[in-house]
Amino acid sequence: MGISWASYLIIYIFVASTTVKADSSENLLTPVILANNEQLIGQYTDKSKRIAVFKGIPFAAPPVGNLRWQAPHPNQPRTSIQKTTEFAAACYQDSYNTDWYRDVGAAFGASADQFNEPQFSEDCLYLNLWTSSLDQKAKLPVMIWIHGGSNKAGWSFETNYLGANLAEKGNVVVVSIAYRLGIFGFFNHPELQKQQTNFGLLDQIAAIRWVKQNIKKFAGDPENITLFGESAGAENIGYLMTSPLAEGLFQRAISQSGAFQLRSKLKLKDVTNLGIELDKATLTAGGGLKKLRKLSAPKLFQTAKKIFPEHYYTAVPDGYSLKQSAADFFRNKKPKVDLLIGTNNNEWYMYIDNDAKKLQQTIQSLPVSLQPLFTQRAAQEKDNKSAHDKISAISDMICSGYYMANKVSEAGHNSWVYTFNRIRPGPGGEKLRAYHGAEIPYVFNTHDSWFSSDKIDVELTNKMMEYWINFARTGNPNGKGLDYWAMYTSNNQTVMELGNKPRSISAPEKYLCEKSTELLLNPQLTGSKL
Repeated sequence: MGISWASYLIIYIFVASTTVKADSSENLLTPVILANNEQLIGQYTDKSKRIAVFKGIPFAAPPVGNLRWQAPHPNQPRTSIQKTTEFAAACYQDSYNTDWYRDVGAAFGASADQFNEPQFSEDCLYLNLWTSSLDQKAKLPVMIWIHGGSNKAGWSFETNYLGANLAEKGNVVVVSIAYRLGIFGFFNHPELQKQQTNFGLLDQIAAIRWVKQNIKKFAGDPENITLFGESAGAENIGYLMTSPLAEGLFQRAISQSGAFQLRSKLKLKDVTNLGIELDKATLTAGGGLKKLRKLSAPKLFQTAKKIFPEHYYTAVPDGYSLKQSAADFFRNKKPKVDLLIGTNNNEWYMYIDNDAKKLQQTIQSLPVSLQPLFTQRAAQEKDNKSAHDKISAISDMICSGYYMANKVSEAGHNSWVYTFNRIRPGPGGEKLRAYHGAEIPYVFNTHDSWFSSDKIDVELTNKMMEYWINFARTGNPNGKGLDYWAMYTSNNQTVMELGNKPRSISAPEKYLCEKSTELLLNPQLTGSKL
């Protein structure tokens, strides 16, 4: 049973008469919202009361016990007053994500002890929300962030994802969402019903649906929702663009270092076989789904990590959330949202070494007829590490990104493409270059204190925030005082270079992508295998 409006009024008067304890020197009112039949008490992020934040809002029931490996169930509204001033636990994982931050921080001289994990739990389906208004008539653009982390790590409230600065600058509502990861989020078993396997993707759909149904209470416009995310988050957004369950839930998408989902060849049967292996490998020894659901989260996680440590967790066509592969969808269907998409100049540089053999193995993994072209392109780089970085990015992200942008444009929607090549000053920048994830602090204006920065980074941050905000508001990133960003079409393959001095340039690797994209996304055309 929900809270009556009379009770709401009493609660509001009570709460509004109190002050925020974190700052007793200022008489700040506490933001209070009635959403999803719950009374939510948030807090202001600053003394100006400009930005209200609500943390740890449940958008689905805890996926634990018998709800493990089920589509997210509706959350039952709580009758008591809910204080949403603390982030909820992150979805179950290990130190993979924190280790990544430690590696990046080390390059810039940050000590490892600055990076610590939050609490991890299977009970993790919560979202966070920053809003610049509480006027329900404001109809502000809504930006929903989907975090990366290879679909096996990461959380919605990492330091670089905090939305206060973006919400304030753009007068928008920023939401960050969680979703089940790894073996908890992408799993199948012969006993599962309706061929559901993409639980992490279903979580994201449930969160977006919650936002669409409730965001007006936070001054957001439910008919102007933009998804934005990086890496696996961008990959998932690419899948959401193709999912019949997500159709109509959002109007625009921003894919930062994504598009590689178009090259995925993983099938439902492959994931089902992994489920059978997991069943056999546990203490239940073939005890079936019922006993697998009774295993503790640590035991389940460690067993999965041990028996298939190299498995990449991702969504697969299951006949329910995804009817076909992402490549087939973009080849045969018409995307129905605007798209802003791009990559960083050195996506893989921090992950690889100067090993010529590994470079050759990557080239040999491509369709045979394309190998001479990519060998020639690799020879243009100064060393094997740079060549391996470039070849991987072209084959996995760049060409696929152009393909997505073309298909969106052909469907009558707006497409915009960027390449991010800003290298921070000093040794850290020299070591990592424009690395995978480097653009995120510029989008949110959440540069860690240990980053090396100068006035170029300040200027680039302001411009990138405005581009992203403008796109979310209208579907067009251009605005007053910004360098002109040309729309991407098959007849005008122009991209925005986001670096020391933003400018429009001809699409990098245009020739190679024109020659290779169809085979990269559909290798069976020549009988080759990925």
